[in-house]
Amino acid sequence: MLRSIVCKDVRLTQRHVRYSPSFSGLRYYSSVRPESSTVRKPHSPPLSSSARKSKLDLRPAPLKLKPSLNGSAALPNAPLKSNPSSKQPETISLLDVKEVAQKDISDAQRHGILVPPPPDANWFKQTLHKAIQLAKFYFRGVKLIFIRRREIAAILDRVKSGGAPLTRAEFRLITTQKDDVNKVIPFIIIALLLEEVIPLIAIYAPFMLPSTCVLPSQRERIETKRNEKALASVTTSAAIYSALKGHIENSQIPLNALKSINGSPTALCSALGLSTLGIDALRIRRIRQRLAFLAEDDQLLLQDNLSLSSQEVKEALSERGLFLNANATLSESRNLLAWWLNSVKSTSDDALATRLFLIVSRQ
Repeated sequence: MLRSIVCKDVRLTQRHVRYSPSFSGLRYYSSVRPESSTVRKPHSPPLSSSARKSKLDLRPAPLKLKPSLNGSAALPNAPLKSNPSSKQPETISLLDVKEVAQKDISDAQRHGILVPPPPDANWFKQTLHKAIQLAKFYFRGVKLIFIRRREIAAILDRVKSGGAPLTRAEFRLITTQKDDVNKVIPFIIIALLLEEVIPLIAIYAPFMLPSTCVLPSQRERIETKRNEKALASVTTSAAIYSALKGHIENSQIPLNALKSINGSPTALCSALGLSTLGIDALRIRRIRQRLAFLAEDDQLLLQDNLSLSSQEVKEALSERGLFLNANATLSESRNLLAWWLNSVKSTSDDALATRLFLIVSRQ
């Protein structure tokens, strides 16, 4: 019995030792951390930018080919583009547009076209006065288009009945009236809804304005920009004119040649001061109408033997795509117009092809 008691005491002592909260027991059952986690790896210095490897782009963009610098490699039928380093087109801000519109109104007041506001009027009264004067000017211009219809009808009746032949001034009046009639309805709609945008139209889209609704300074600016555009087109379209000269036959260039040379309708419309909007078929139609107009105008110039003023000579040369340098005298301009008239004096089977040849040969 004593032996059994001793055995129980031994077992109790062993249990006490196992579950004793002593540090030795905890150390015996504690887990040992791995050596790799306790030892820190030496910190490696960062790689330099030159030692770093370039990233591999798994989705590379297409390579951009550098343009060829050899000008002879360009196709002769393709229009030449302007040099990017050349003068860029001027951008007009809203402030500049406002200043230009004010100058146009002031110039019209000096010419007596618009009545100036009272000197003691404030800003509101001056603005209201200018708006009323412009509305009156546009109304009179539209009214003049409808009044001219009676005058033109009388001229046509006179010619039809065997009276005096049609003069050059009357012919040009009839042509201008046709253009104004096509523009008057859209202009009336714009004037009724947004009258304040008409000065913007005079700057950016002058071809939309009837001839009777354009102020003098606006007309001068429109003609200047048209001539600048024509001269720029002649300079940048040298390859096109060279290709057109390859279609010369018996001092003529048929209109069908414009269909075979890419960019030629646009270049000729720019040189003649015509609109370049639309497709080539519309551009060729405008060129044909201009050549037909020139054929009739040349005949009337030779018939009347008129002595044109300097402005009329300049306008006649511009309509024919003939330009001289800025220092040209009036005598040189008259000689150039005389050369044109002498070249078309003889009768031809195709007057339009002859005039197209003269225009291209001077470029």
